[in-house]
Amino acid sequence: MAVFTKVKAPTGAVAVWNSTLNAFHFLQMDGNTTALTTIDYAHHEVHDGSHFFVIGYADLAITKVLDFTWRMPNTTRWIHWAWEIATESETLWQVYEGAVATNALSGAITPLNNDRNSTKRSGTEMKFEVQDDLTAANGDTDVTGATLIESGISGAGKNAGSAGREDELILKQNTLYCLRATATAAGYINFKMTWYEHTNLT
Repeated sequence: MAVFTKVKAPTGAVAVWNSTLNAFHFLQMDGNTTALTTIDYAHHEVHDGSHFFVIGYADLAITKVLDFTWRMPNTTRWIHWAWEIATESETLWQVYEGAVATNALSGAITPLNNDRNSTKRSGTEMKFEVQDDLTAANGDTDVTGATLIESGISGAGKNAGSAGREDELILKQNTLYCLRATATAAGYINFKMTWYEHTNLT
């Protein structure tokens, strides 16, 4: 037999049943417009301490290659990835799935938590390096057998390379990815990688 307890709702709130918690949850509403006050899911993950980022820049001479090499954990805590690069000069960018790294990734980069009060750490391993050319880049991170899943040209009047939250990639567990930028002309590159780590309920 269900037992219900009378609870006073906050002003401007709507009660909905949360079957997971087996309790009512109050949705807050704006008092002037009655619009629901919500945050999107990625923002929720920031508050949960499960949202991470790597942001920086590099100066690439012509033919230089910037490689982000990134291994996913072998768990069902999957990575929901959004990224952006902006380049001063014309630059080829490519995203490979299933690359092979010859050098260790562990500890090369420590991703930062968006919640600076959180002690949670990313379950991924990542490094980035600037190589002299494609031969040197493939000697460290071989993409010849990998799957090219995204590519484009940025800089010199062209759009920045990016995958926003609306077209995020949910990366495959226990898989090595490579985001590669190859400078066809010398210039700066700014990079921003953000992601949250989430386990599906089912």
